[in-house]
Amino acid sequence: MKLRKIGKAETSDYEQKWWRGATIYEIYVRSFRDSNGDGIGDLGGVLEKIDHIASLGVDAVWLSPFYKSPQKDYGYDIEDFRLVDPSAGTMEDFLRLRDAVHARGMRLLLDFVPCHTSDQHPWFQESRSSRDNPKADWYVWADQRADGCPPNNWLSSFGGTAWTWEPRRSQYYYHPFLTEQPALNLHNEEVLDHIIQEMEYWCSQGVDGFRIDAVQCLSWDRDLRDNPPVGREGSHVMFGGGPTNPFARQHHLFDRNAEGTEEILARFRQFADEQECVLIGELADIDTPLAAPDLTGQGRRLHAVYDFNLINCPSDVEALTEQLRRREELMGASWVYNVLTNHDSTRALSNLTYFAVDTYPKQAAKLLLFMQLTLKGGCILYQGDELGLPHPHLEYEDIVDPWAKAFWPTFEGRDGARTPIPWSADAPQAGFSDGKPWLRVPEEHLSFAVDRQEEDADSVLNFLRRLIAWRRNQPTLRFGDEQISRWERAPIITWRRCHAGSELRAIANFATDQAFLPLDECWRPMRVPGGVTRRQEHGLPLGPLEFAVVTEDNQGGAKPASASDET
Repeated sequence: MKLRKIGKAETSDYEQKWWRGATIYEIYVRSFRDSNGDGIGDLGGVLEKIDHIASLGVDAVWLSPFYKSPQKDYGYDIEDFRLVDPSAGTMEDFLRLRDAVHARGMRLLLDFVPCHTSDQHPWFQESRSSRDNPKADWYVWADQRADGCPPNNWLSSFGGTAWTWEPRRSQYYYHPFLTEQPALNLHNEEVLDHIIQEMEYWCSQGVDGFRIDAVQCLSWDRDLRDNPPVGREGSHVMFGGGPTNPFARQHHLFDRNAEGTEEILARFRQFADEQECVLIGELADIDTPLAAPDLTGQGRRLHAVYDFNLINCPSDVEALTEQLRRREELMGASWVYNVLTNHDSTRALSNLTYFAVDTYPKQAAKLLLFMQLTLKGGCILYQGDELGLPHPHLEYEDIVDPWAKAFWPTFEGRDGARTPIPWSADAPQAGFSDGKPWLRVPEEHLSFAVDRQEEDADSVLNFLRRLIAWRRNQPTLRFGDEQISRWERAPIITWRRCHAGSELRAIANFATDQAFLPLDECWRPMRVPGGVTRRQEHGLPLGPLEFAVVTEDNQGGAKPASASDET
């Protein structure tokens, strides 16, 4: 491997790729900070709080969609890819924010949605008008069956059939999500060219890459074959939408990650290499550890992926450990970002550590952040993770999410993760807005407000700052390989990280009980923010939800803790 010199240190080409081992901060713009008092977060509000983000030490910022949109799916239904929606601000706001991000040494990623548009997009308005217009083949159209029913059994993950009748064409159009989100036909080279041109526009405005939404929906089976049902064999796929979503009753062989996906991603990668931007793909609704190597293979497609398997994983230590092992076995050299919460999910504190929310919320939040930042891959933090926010309770009257409304009450939807960030505990609307927020600020979040945590040296916020700074100087954690231990038993999870002759072991007690890990004498705890540094003669004692990193005495570059160090 070729080495290039940077100052006095030698760094491999592998390590020069900034996105390997990076920490990215996701901003759901509508809920971050409202700068104009209309109750909706905007780009100006992000700019106001940019120093908060920079203080975390993250490498990049990812913005949720702020393009012009009817807001049926709150920005993921795009009417114009190049215009800023008035609710989010102006193009000048974006450019000022871009400059501020770059001035603080961070990179800027945009959320990009290539698999569908809004039904209000001019492309679809023309496509639906007739069967012979210039854009007639820009979306996925199909004839009715002989009995008038939709062309196949494909379902929308948001509920009901994935087909909607268009009388002007006397055909059905396909939509993997909402009726208002018709699927683009990316098998059509002209459509693919136009989508790439939309990304190129934002590269010309100085963005550094894209989070590609719903990569599994880029393609579809051109024979329109029915999906087979899930039988007694079950499925490795972890679906959202709650336990009563019929979408989980199919093997999605023909409407998710279908033939042609790899070719579409190869075109995206060619564009990305030319523009020197990064592509990080969101994967859901498929067996992501199995699919990831093909979607990131040999530098020909995505740079990296992130999935929902840790988000949707059953909340017990055995299931979590098995998921980590399966990911290690199947993903190989694929690069993954560790994600425990995002704008579509239950917050991790109330999901993966539900058993500790009432008793050890601060320590549980720290444990989850420790796992994100020490497992193989990069880390994507969702706004509020730095505060250790629990998932709030929302009544049906609070809900605006169409997915939640479709499956209430067995599914609470995405709004709980999208409530406004509490900036100041004593300010109106917790400092989010001077007006009425589009979603209410949960009262239970006030004690987690940023101003309260700034004053507490032991807060989750200040812990995360220290942890990110510590990890930045640990190449073994940022770039190394991973092996999930097969020997430890619940509630302890351990994993080894190896890189350039160095080996570390990360240890987590995933329970509120005391635990003990036997260790050979040669293994010593490192000084890790918030980590256990005391060891006993025969091993490592771990209190509720405590964690540690240990290294062998004979390794260079890793400084073990002394016998007198405390937690």
